[in-house]
Amino acid sequence: MATIPLYPNILSKKGGFCKRSSNWPAKVIGLTGGIASGKSTVGRMLSEQNFPVIDTDKLAREVVEPGKPALKELVKVFGAEILKDDKTLDRHRMLEMMLTDAGARQLVENIIHPYVFKRMDQILQQLAASGNNVVIVEVPLLFETGWQNFFDYIFSVVAPEPICIKRLAERKKMSIDMASRWMATQIPQEVKAKRSDYVVHNNAGLYELQIQVNRLSEILKQL
Repeated sequence: MATIPLYPNILSKKGGFCKRSSNWPAKVIGLTGGIASGKSTVGRMLSEQNFPVIDTDKLAREVVEPGKPALKELVKVFGAEILKDDKTLDRHRMLEMMLTDAGARQLVENIIHPYVFKRMDQILQQLAASGNNVVIVEVPLLFETGWQNFFDYIFSVVAPEPICIKRLAERKKMSIDMASRWMATQIPQEVKAKRSDYVVHNNAGLYELQIQVNRLSEILKQL
C-alpha cells in the first residue's frame, strides 16, 4: 500500500501501540470480516443504536467518481478502457481485472486506499470535534491493508463461507466461480477472527445477530 501519514503512537488497551491521530475520537473501532459475511448489517444495527459508522466501501466509491484524482490515476495506469461511455468507472471490468491479475489488484489498491484513508481521517476528526467519543469504521480489507494499528479495538463478523459465496454471487450478479475467486483474495475469516477483540457469528438469523449486536453495544458503552 502507498505511504500513510504516521501519527503519534498511542497505547491501546490491548497493550500495543496505535499509529493514529490525536484528533480522532477517544475510541475508534474497526469493524471487519469476510466478504458478504454481514458486516454492513452489523454496521447498520450499530448505527441504529446511535453509534456513528463510517463505511469505507462507500468512501472507496466516492473517491473514484468522475473528476476525482483517484479515477484520473486509475485511467493513467490502466487506460480509458476501464471507463464506461458516460466516463464513470466500469466496476465490473475493473473487478475482473483485479481477480485475474494480483499485480493489477495491488496497483488499484495502492491508488485508492490513500484517498480512502484521507477521507476517513477527515470524517473522524469532524466526528471528534462534534463530541463523539466512540466511532465505528467498517473496513472490509482491514487486515489485508495493514490498517489494524489505526484502531483501538477490532470486531470481526464471520459467517459460513458457502453462504458468503452464494450471497456475493447473488448480490453482484456474478458466477459462483467468480465469487469464490473474489473470496480467495481475502485473508480467511478464521484468521481475522483470531486477530480481533470480539467476534460476531452471523450463522443463524437476524434475530440472533441482533442479540449479539446488542451485547456489542453494551461493550462499546463501557469503553
